[in-house]
Amino acid sequence: MTQKKRLRCAIYTRKSTEEGLDQAFNSLDAQREACAAYILSQKNEGWALLPALYDDGGFSGGSLERPALTRLLADIREGRVDVVVVYKVDRLTRSLNDFARIVDVFDKTGASFVSVTQQFNTTTSMGRLTLNVLLSFAQFEREVIGERIRDKIAQSKAKGMWMGGPVPLGYDIADRKLMPNAAEAKTVKNIFRRYLDLPSVMTLMEELRVDGIVTKLQTMRDGSVRGGQLFVRGPLYHLLSNPIYIGKIRHHSQLYDGQHEPIIDQALWDAVQDKLADAIGSRRERGNSHHTSLLTGMIRDHVDRPMSPSHATKQKRRYRYYVSSVASAVDGTPMKAPALRLAAAEIEQATIYATATLLADQQAILSLPQVDALTLRQRMNASEVMASTLAKEGKARVRQHLIALGLLVIVYPDRIDASISRRLLIAQLDGEAPDAIDDGFRVAIAISTRPERRGHNLRLVVGSRDQRQARIDPELVALLLKAEAARQKLFMGNDPSQSSDRAAERIARLAFLAPDIVAAILDGQQPKSLTPRRLMKQAAIPLDWKSQRKALGF
Repeated sequence: MTQKKRLRCAIYTRKSTEEGLDQAFNSLDAQREACAAYILSQKNEGWALLPALYDDGGFSGGSLERPALTRLLADIREGRVDVVVVYKVDRLTRSLNDFARIVDVFDKTGASFVSVTQQFNTTTSMGRLTLNVLLSFAQFEREVIGERIRDKIAQSKAKGMWMGGPVPLGYDIADRKLMPNAAEAKTVKNIFRRYLDLPSVMTLMEELRVDGIVTKLQTMRDGSVRGGQLFVRGPLYHLLSNPIYIGKIRHHSQLYDGQHEPIIDQALWDAVQDKLADAIGSRRERGNSHHTSLLTGMIRDHVDRPMSPSHATKQKRRYRYYVSSVASAVDGTPMKAPALRLAAAEIEQATIYATATLLADQQAILSLPQVDALTLRQRMNASEVMASTLAKEGKARVRQHLIALGLLVIVYPDRIDASISRRLLIAQLDGEAPDAIDDGFRVAIAISTRPERRGHNLRLVVGSRDQRQARIDPELVALLLKAEAARQKLFMGNDPSQSSDRAAERIARLAFLAPDIVAAILDGQQPKSLTPRRLMKQAAIPLDWKSQRKALGF
């Protein structure tokens, strides 16, 4: 009798919250017991349970950043695990994209995946189809839960309830409610009053630094300590503009009467807000004059040369660009890579749009390192506010936000890579000073590009053809109409003099353009380089449609 091959089985368990994990027999134990019983039932098939425990308690299924899952995938890659057993498929992940990445690891190592309550085999196409269907429902359930949480937060804030997050300086938490802290409330009042007596927030920040006044010190559920740091500009602006201090609760752009006591009276609050508004207006005017180029200092080319702002003037019109700086290699020899140039307005607008899109993407915010539910809610709200700010604020204010996020744009001859610092993003969302140590993790933002041919040269164009705004050129459309009329006259052959008219022949050739070229001109989607003058100068437009597209920049 042939002996069955020994299959090493690992059990993976997960629970989204930490509630109940301190019990003697919790949800993770129940999952593991069911999986162990199933493995035992397959003993005749050669299944054997590995002693290692892969338990993720208090981790969401919407992200792969889970310590036990990371260890499990590492063991699979090293060939230590043959079968992964879970209680239900959504214990492994609730995301279709993440599931595809996990299955890819399984395929490369020959490992398989089994759900105790939903028996599948990922090595078959039917098993994958069934899993994808179930994961679609799991992801749908997760999104519905998210919508319910957001609705509950909105309704609770409308009633004036504080919904968690970092506790503001001046308050403590008692029975999930904000209660004034007498000593800290005195500090907050002093900060507001001193701001009115000083010329700027920066001056106030320096005075607070000298006096040793720090942010609120908080002990988190996991025992870690946050806060207790000197005020920097961001948290100080947040404190001075936080309506919590006048007894209000903010939800997006709405303010509701809170259930907590105010610390600051309305007159002092109004005076501070008026001064802040005046300061922002003056800075915006100065910023727009000094920083006409939004990405200065944040954009480089593929050989690590800074791309500096430049401009050219043609017919009294000013065109702005970012151009690779003239630089030499370490040994002093000139770099052989040609300088790159990008239209400034296009790359700036595309960068703002891509960053705002990332901030508005709830999946991107959920993929950040896991935190407790209250902090997660605050991050979701803060990301929406930041996305709206980027879309509406002036250039100087947007530039400050991009710098605070650690934006980096790298331009290649055929693409653009852009990213922001995950560490700085978390600090902005949490309203705290960033960690001193940079972990090196960055979050990619998508800026679409495409190459466009201009004569014999290729240039990088920001934005896909679908995103480009229609630019219907009446002269080009009229030229097509003339071409069709000339073609008909030439084919009719009734006018001998017309047949010898070279101008008419040249125009008539335009009637034989490829249908997609004609459609693009009529829709205003032709390349910027295709002008009526250029089209007329193409005296010998080839009849081959492929050659036409190449000659005209399509």
